[in-house]
Amino acid sequence: MNGTLAVARYTLVELSRRRILLVFFIIGALGILGLGVGLKVIYSVASSSTQGGFGPSNVDPAAFNHFLELLFLTYIFGALGVFGLLIAYGIGMTAIYHDLDSGAAVSIFSKPVSRLAFTTGKIAAAVAALLVIMGLLAVEARLVMFLFGGGLENALTVAVLAVIGNTIALMLLVLALSTWMNNIVAAIVAFIYYNVVAGVIAFVHNLTDSGVIGSGIVKTIFDVLYWLVPHELISSATGDLVRAQVAIQGARGNTVIAGVPQASTTGDIIWWAFVVCVFCGLVYYSVRRREV
Repeated sequence: MNGTLAVARYTLVELSRRRILLVFFIIGALGILGLGVGLKVIYSVASSSTQGGFGPSNVDPAAFNHFLELLFLTYIFGALGVFGLLIAYGIGMTAIYHDLDSGAAVSIFSKPVSRLAFTTGKIAAAVAALLVIMGLLAVEARLVMFLFGGGLENALTVAVLAVIGNTIALMLLVLALSTWMNNIVAAIVAFIYYNVVAGVIAFVHNLTDSGVIGSGIVKTIFDVLYWLVPHELISSATGDLVRAQVAIQGARGNTVIAGVPQASTTGDIIWWAFVVCVFCGLVYYSVRRREV
């Protein structure tokens, strides 16, 4: 336990010195503030105009304000997802790789620190750093939501938790790969597997489930492949936004809503937890097998 805490404390100190993480945080904070203020300005202009179907004579101002808040929440979910991935890559590429590359791991293992303690400390520090940075961005997003009157705090919480869950899984994969290869190559491999391969499989699986692709063979293949890759956690914000937009525009039918990806189910969350455990084990296996 002492070895784990020592490694975690040392790793947090090292991560705090990485300027790239500070840059990502500053850009994310400015981006969230810009989105909120920009949408509020759009609301003010649209509310004062009677043209384009958005004026007060056509749409209830409260409904339109609620729609803009949903729009802000959806944009925030996307923005947090992007910055969360950047932060996950930044932490995953440095937390273990720099110790191995600089030779610091040799002195660490020469002390009474087992590889299990080393791995546990590294993972704990990486997750803690990710939670702090994403948590601060989430707090800022919550404060910006006061511009719209609030009311969607729970949706924001779910969206943030989904983003954090996705970034943790990706970060663990990068940590494991960076033990075996150059950290830049590890990031590229992780991106191809997690964001491209898994993303395409999930997209096609969604098309087969919604009936867009009716082939039974294709559906069976992608039903199997779907449970062989990580599932990106999805909040309900996107679906809520589409429903609010349909209500405001007075549209009829469920065609648009049916095409929106559904929020993650309990099965998806359980699968995410399993994937995280597998990736943690992969990090430990990689550290244990690495010769230093």
